[in-house]
Amino acid sequence: MLDNEVLAAVKGGMKGELDSVTVYEEAAAVSEGDVKEFFLARAAEEKKHFNYLLEYYRTKTINLTPERDAHAELGGSWRSAIIGEAFLRQVAASRHLSAAVAAAAHLEADAVRHYRSWLERAQAPELKRLLGMLVEWEERHYSDLLLMQEEMERYYFEVNRFEPF
Repeated sequence: MLDNEVLAAVKGGMKGELDSVTVYEEAAAVSEGDVKEFFLARAAEEKKHFNYLLEYYRTKTINLTPERDAHAELGGSWRSAIIGEAFLRQVAASRHLSAAVAAAAHLEADAVRHYRSWLERAQAPELKRLLGMLVEWEERHYSDLLLMQEEMERYYFEVNRFEPF
């Protein structure tokens, strides 16, 4: 893979990560409690991804030496313990938050496709490891958001009552 192709892939990834940050931060701005914390935590995770890719783009080097572990730097957790009935009701009750979850799911799916397509073309083992890790990370985010949408659905119709405007 040519250097300019790798840099194009990184730029595409950076855009997707920044879009995700925007969606999560805007959702956090209109929510409260555990829901706000959830969206802020997701924004922080996406910022880690963006900053890691930005550094790669600036230095044009794959920095996965033993002193620097991409998995540890980009790692995070889903924090599913906070997602209970009250959390799901609060998100389902807000069309803005429900739309943010849907938009985030689309962005995560786009990221999976983006990183996977570049993983298939990558040749350098270090780059393949990094892209593989990003694919796994974004797949987990996507699956988590789909599960959240499924769980929210039972509350969505109830709390929104679908009355005319």
